[in-house]
Amino acid sequence: MKCPFPSQSGFHVGEAQEERKTEMFRRITASLSLISLVIVSLAPLANVTFASSNNNHTKITQKHFNKVAPDLASSTGGTTRVIIQTKGAPTAAHDDAIANAGGSKRQSFDALNSLVADVPTSSIAALASRADVDYIAPDRAMKSQLDLTDATTGATQVQNGLSGMPGFTGKGVTIAILDSGISANHPDFNKNSKSRILASVDFTGSTRTGDAFGHGTGVASVAAGNGSASTGYAGHYVGIAPDANLVDLRVMDEQGSGRVSNVLSAINWAISNRARYSINVMNMSIGMPVRESYLQDPVCQAVERAVAAGIVVIASAGNYGHTEKVVGYDANGKPLYQIAYGGISSPANDPYVITVGATDSHSTTKRSDDFVAQYSSRGPTLFDHHAKPDLVAPGSRIIAAMSQDPKPTFAGLLPQNIQKPTGAGALQNAYFKYFGTSFSAPVVAGTVALMLEANRSLTPQLVKAALTRTAQLLPGMRFGNFAQSVVTQGAGMVNVDGAVKMARAIVPNADKLRAGDQLFRPGMTMSSLGMSTIAGETVEGDSHVSYSQGVLFTEHPVYTNGILITDGILVTDGIVYTDGILITDGILVTDGILITDGIVHGNGIMCSDGKMLSDGILITDGIMTSNGILITDGILITDGILITDGILITDGILITDGILITDGILITDGILITDGILVTDGRMVSDGILITDGILITDGILLTD
Repeated sequence: MKCPFPSQSGFHVGEAQEERKTEMFRRITASLSLISLVIVSLAPLANVTFASSNNNHTKITQKHFNKVAPDLASSTGGTTRVIIQTKGAPTAAHDDAIANAGGSKRQSFDALNSLVADVPTSSIAALASRADVDYIAPDRAMKSQLDLTDATTGATQVQNGLSGMPGFTGKGVTIAILDSGISANHPDFNKNSKSRILASVDFTGSTRTGDAFGHGTGVASVAAGNGSASTGYAGHYVGIAPDANLVDLRVMDEQGSGRVSNVLSAINWAISNRARYSINVMNMSIGMPVRESYLQDPVCQAVERAVAAGIVVIASAGNYGHTEKVVGYDANGKPLYQIAYGGISSPANDPYVITVGATDSHSTTKRSDDFVAQYSSRGPTLFDHHAKPDLVAPGSRIIAAMSQDPKPTFAGLLPQNIQKPTGAGALQNAYFKYFGTSFSAPVVAGTVALMLEANRSLTPQLVKAALTRTAQLLPGMRFGNFAQSVVTQGAGMVNVDGAVKMARAIVPNADKLRAGDQLFRPGMTMSSLGMSTIAGETVEGDSHVSYSQGVLFTEHPVYTNGILITDGILVTDGIVYTDGILITDGILVTDGILITDGIVHGNGIMCSDGKMLSDGILITDGIMTSNGILITDGILITDGILITDGILITDGILITDGILITDGILITDGILITDGILVTDGRMVSDGILITDGILITDGILLTD
C-alpha cells in the first residue's frame, strides 16, 4: 500500500438532553462500577481460535450476509481476478468449479482458507452460491501508507534499563515487515557485520529487488534500526527495538502499489514460517479502503488467522483524518482542516489487530505538547462501527533509514526530506524525514518486541491489553466528549516504559492463564508499577481502561473470559472504560452517546449510495441546496427551520413523538437537530458533516437513536 500523503469544536449538552440521557442509560450506567462487574468463566481467551472469533459476532454476520463483495456485484463482462474464501482449506472441488466456470486458479493459501483465481465475471454469482464458498471479493489494489521518537515514547530508558530490570532491545524477537521491501545494504540493519534481516521474500513479481519504492526501509528502521549510519548526522537515529530481527515480506512494488493477493501470500508465508524464524510481530503500514465488514474482508480474515497463530499484528490507521476544507489557521499560520471521521483503512479496521494513529511531537521530547496529527484517520470503522484507533504514536517528522537502492521512488517524490550530514565522512543519503501513520505503526511494533523480550509468554490479547492500559491520554488535547477522544486517540499515546513494566509484571506463563487467574506475579500490583517519567514529565496510564482483552484491571488484575455488564451483554474482546462501555461489535455507550449502524468517509466526506460534492459535502437520496442545506423527500429546510412529517422545528425547539427538547438538541427515533442540523433516516446535512443509517457526526459528536 502506498503511504497516503497527508496531501474542534466541542459540543454543549443541554439540561433537557441530560435528563433524557440519564433515562436512556440508567440501568447501564448503574452497573459501571467495578463492584458490579460480573466475571464470566467460559473458555480462556488465550485459547481463542479463528472460528470462535466469528462465532462471537453472529449478529453482524447475519446483518452483512452477502457472499459477493459490493464492488463485484455491479461488475459485468470479461474476466475478474478474485479472492475466494472457502469453507476450510481449498480443495480439488474448488479447482474443478473454477475450471468448469471457464476460469483458472492462480494460487491457494491453505493457512488462510482462501485462493486467488481469474474467473468470468458472469460466473461469480454461481461460484458464490456454492455451500463450500464463504465469500468472493476482487483482488483489490493496496497501497503503502528517531532519536526524538525514542525519547518521547520512553523507549530510550527501556533500552538503557529500567529500575531493577536489564535493558531490553528486542533481542530474540522477529518482526515481519509487510511493505515495499527493506534495503538490506543499509548499515542500520547489521550487527557485528551480520544482517539482522533473516529472510527476504518478494510477492510482487517485480523485476526490481530490495526497496525500490523506499517506504519499507523507513518502516523497518523505526521498528528496529540501530542507528549505525548516524555518525556525522545531527542525531542518533535508533529505532525502538534495535536488536530485533527482521523478515522482509515485499508486497508493494517500486510505485508503492500491490494487490490483496500479494498480501495474502505474505501472511500465509509468515504463518507457515513462524516457528522457523520466530516471527512474533507483524507490521502492516499498508491499507486500502474498507469495502465490507471485517468479517468478510479477505485481508482482515487473514490477519485474524495470524493472530490466532500467536503473531501480534500492528496496522497503521491510515492518513484520512481530514477533508481538504480549511476551517482556520494555527498560531504558525498553518491551515487547520475540517475533521473527518470513519477513515480507518483495512486491515486496521479489524478488532484483532492493534491499530495505530499518529501524533505530532512538535520536535520536542516532552509529551505535554503532543497532539493527534490532523491527517491521522479517526474511527469509527465502516460497516462494523468499532472504535479505532487503539492507540497513537509519533508519526510526524520521523527521521529514519533511507533506502540505499538506486533512485528510490519515495525520495524522488520528496527530495527535500533527504537528511544532510553535519559532519565529514558520513554516509550520504542515509536518512529521510517521514510523515504518516505508516511510521507510527512501527513505533508500536518495536514496543511489542521489547515487551516480548521482557516476557516471552505474552499472547497477542495480553499485549494489546497492556498497551491500552498503560497508554496516556494526550494531556494537551481537549475533546467535546469521551466519544470524540476514543475515535481520535483510542486509549492514548503509547508509553513504552509503562508497557514494558507491565509486561515484566505479568506472570511468566501468561499463555497458560485460565479465567479467574491472577495476571501479575506475586507481590506485584497496579500501584507497585508506579508512574512513568518521560522527558522529565510524569506519565500516568489510562485509568479509564478498566477492562481490555480479557483482563479486568483492578489493583490485582484478573484474567477473565469477559464481563457481564447488564441485560445479558457480554464483553469479551473489547475495552470497557469507566466513563462508559465499548464493545467490539460496534456499540459505544459513553456520556449518553451511541455508535451503531453506518458511518462513511472518503476524500472529503463520502457516503455509500450517495454523490460527492465538490466542496467535500455528501448527500444521499436527496438534493443539496446552497449553504449546506438539504432538501430530502420533499422536506424543506431553510434558515434552520424544518417542517417534516407534520413536525415543526423552529428556534431550536423540536416536537416529535410527544417529546419536547429545548436548546436545539434532540436524540429520539434517529432524529437529531442542533444548530440547524437535522438527520433522519440516514439523511445528511450540513457543514461537511457525515451521516448514514441514522448516525450523525457533527463537530466531532457521534449520535444516533
